[in-house]
Amino acid sequence: MNLRRPRNSTLISILIFVVSFGFWLGQPQPVKIYSYVTIPDVAKTDPAVTIAPDTTVPDTAVPSETTIDPTAPTVPTETTVLP
Repeated sequence: MNLRRPRNSTLISILIFVVSFGFWLGQPQPVKIYSYVTIPDVAKTDPAVTIAPDTTVPDTAVPSETTIDPTAPTVPTETTVLP
């Protein structure tokens, strides 16, 4: 693959872009002002609360509406007739 030399106008445009980008990177950045929100210490004000473990067993049975009836007829194959 042969690469040919770009035109002078293209090289000048690339040079102007690189110099402009360098000046843009050198600009001072604005100072970010962070506002801190104080969160009250909940552990000191509220008594400890214990949560009982979940002892219920989830129902894992599959409902009969979602199962396929094995005696049901299968879907017939479609035959298409081309004109």
